[in-house]
Amino acid sequence: MKNSRGIVWGGLLVILGVFWLLKSMNLLNIDWDLALPYWPVLLILAGAILMAAGRERGSGGIVALLITLAVFGGVVNKTHQAFDNHGDHWNFGWDDDDHDYGYHHDDDDDEKDEDYQKEHWKNGDRPINGSYNYEMEDFIQKANFNLEGGAGSFSLNGNTAKLFEAATTSTIVGFKSTTSVNKLNNSASVTLKMEEGNVKLKDGEMSNQAKIHLNDKPVWNIDLGIGAGKGDFDFSNYKVEKLKVSTGVADMDIRLGDKMPTANVDIEAGVASVTLEIPESVGCEMRMDGALNAKNMEGLSKVGNGYYRTSNFDTAAKKVIVHYEGGLTSINIKRY
Repeated sequence: MKNSRGIVWGGLLVILGVFWLLKSMNLLNIDWDLALPYWPVLLILAGAILMAAGRERGSGGIVALLITLAVFGGVVNKTHQAFDNHGDHWNFGWDDDDHDYGYHHDDDDDEKDEDYQKEHWKNGDRPINGSYNYEMEDFIQKANFNLEGGAGSFSLNGNTAKLFEAATTSTIVGFKSTTSVNKLNNSASVTLKMEEGNVKLKDGEMSNQAKIHLNDKPVWNIDLGIGAGKGDFDFSNYKVEKLKVSTGVADMDIRLGDKMPTANVDIEAGVASVTLEIPESVGCEMRMDGALNAKNMEGLSKVGNGYYRTSNFDTAAKKVIVHYEGGLTSINIKRY
């Protein structure tokens, strides 16, 4: 197992290093538009090696390396397809249909934008403004909030007299919201879900946006799932007991508070940039899994392999325990 793992990470580093060196020396010029769609070839090679080599020593590492490269190539290819490379107008196609809802521009950009809007608004592509909320009830002491966002721009902060409220803006796709309550255990569960469809960027702004506010009285368990885009989450006013964040290609800003004796945070990130802000008065412990992660651990010292702690962790009245798992990510810890 250790030998296979070494081949995987060592091979990745060698391949990345060779690519960057040849590119820096102007000896390599790859048309990624032509190369990326053929990432399944790596899976075919991995299968062929398995059939030919069987259990021979070292074959497992090579197969794992090819599978890792195939997965990475598939993610990059899908992400690359999101951008139609025409000016500031990009198209995210998160379904498998062959419809092209992207913008195509020439010298008559403004006129074409108007024509595009008129044509597609007839087909239901008019921007949709949504409003969702649920009244706060006195018996609710604990609550769950689940966000299922494909791609878009999401923010969560502030306070509301309701249990929750959200304002959304979207094109092509919309949002759905469900809320259930349980008087037996004084709890409630809220889900805000983005429907499947296409997401577009125009002038650098996501067409799908959601601004969310929660009530600060219940103890919250929060689950955030974002495929791609931008997330700005300020939990400093909330009693967050558990926080789970799952993201793919995204830029995430997360601010935690000091309202609970212990807060457990679980972050799974793909190709992402994550900034985590934690109060100086709160003790923090962080365990990190994964490789190729750029780290900036303000106020945390390394005490073991992938294990970090603040100097006040043992004595602090409030604690945050973070488990971070990332691939090609940047994690930035800030104290405030």
